[in-house]
Amino acid sequence: PELQNPLIIPMMDRWLVMDQISDEMDDYFKIYREERIRVMDGVMSEGWIETHPKIGGTLLEPWQLDSTPGFERIHSTLQTTRRFAKVRVIPTGNAYQVDVKVFKELEDLAQPVGASVGGTYLRYDNSLDVDQTQSWTTGRQPGWIPMGRDFSLEQKILRDIQERFTLMRQNSSAGSQ
Repeated sequence: PELQNPLIIPMMDRWLVMDQISDEMDDYFKIYREERIRVMDGVMSEGWIETHPKIGGTLLEPWQLDSTPGFERIHSTLQTTRRFAKVRVIPTGNAYQVDVKVFKELEDLAQPVGASVGGTYLRYDNSLDVDQTQSWTTGRQPGWIPMGRDFSLEQKILRDIQERFTLMRQNSSAGSQ
């Protein structure tokens, strides 16, 4: 069954919540920046995580988790795609809402990779340059066509996050008995 997005997590230690979500996101993408939940004047602020773009895993790379089985993995095999994620952790009265959004982009080349006509070949893939000072989140990146959201990967990440917190609650209730 499809999980709701944002996912509802029961209220618990804010540091633990952000650690678990950050650890889960790190399994899929390299984290670009993160803002933890803070308490200022008795009010909890929103936490968020943004990731670096990652080239989609192909059929020959089953260990890459960013392409879900089926269409998405085949598409990443036949076309150069990349994904990145933005996660918001929103404190509400007695719970946290975890909003996961995964965006997918298709590489836009001036000519096919194997073409012998046309001179130089310029790559627009800057996902390996992690020390850049300019933010990749501002505006559209040249050489990449936005394709919208990857709902299947969002659901996989949400299931993994939900499983983490379910196991934590079961372990804490078993330890207290």
